[in-house]
Amino acid sequence: MTRVFAALASALALAACSPDAADARQSNDSEFTEAERAEIRELARDYILENPEIIEEALIELQRRARAREMEAYVASIERNADAIYNDPRDPSIGPEDAEIVVVEFMDYKCGYCRIVNRWVDTIREQYGDRVRFVFKEYPILGEESREAARAALAALRQGEELYFDFHSAMIQASGPLPSDRIDSFAAAAGIDVRQMRDDMEDPAIEAHLEDVYRLGRMLGADGTPFFIVDGTPIPGANMEALNTALEDALEG
Repeated sequence: MTRVFAALASALALAACSPDAADARQSNDSEFTEAERAEIRELARDYILENPEIIEEALIELQRRARAREMEAYVASIERNADAIYNDPRDPSIGPEDAEIVVVEFMDYKCGYCRIVNRWVDTIREQYGDRVRFVFKEYPILGEESREAARAALAALRQGEELYFDFHSAMIQASGPLPSDRIDSFAAAAGIDVRQMRDDMEDPAIEAHLEDVYRLGRMLGADGTPFFIVDGTPIPGANMEALNTALEDALEG
């Protein structure tokens, strides 16, 4: 019985997802008779039933490891694609090239969470000024209206960054549908030549830009919007707490 209890303790201690643990368990199993193995299984079952909290602890640990692996994959992908992320001259940006921190946002004008988090973007611009540069990745993944709005924004950028940002702000703060006439009305209110914008929207270079951003987003694992990269740290979703923490850490570092 002493050998059985020792085996049970060893089995519980080796309950980890690693090749070494698996090899150790296989080695231990070979040392016992079938009756002893059955007794070990029964003791382990009874222990788990009497202490069900260990299942919750194991699930929490599995989730922690999964998040850690996901974060490692994000960071590795960001490092591999750094030039496309930070240095694409086609992307709209605001803030000086030599800013201390660069914040990249993959966004969609039809995304309600992008509208919510845009308040954070405005606050950071007001609070930190030229210390932070924002790069906007037009990432229309929510249908044809999203894609038309993104094409219109990139076409408007050709008429000047200031006009683009006025247009961008109007569309990102809007709620509801974005049909062509509403896009045009936002553009006109921003001072954009709507006819020129519509002509430029047909330029294949704009479509190619959107396709490049889409491929980049998929490589980075940006399955939704918004998707931020704050000084190399990926922040999926409108997680203002995580955004503030990452930004403050970067500025203090």
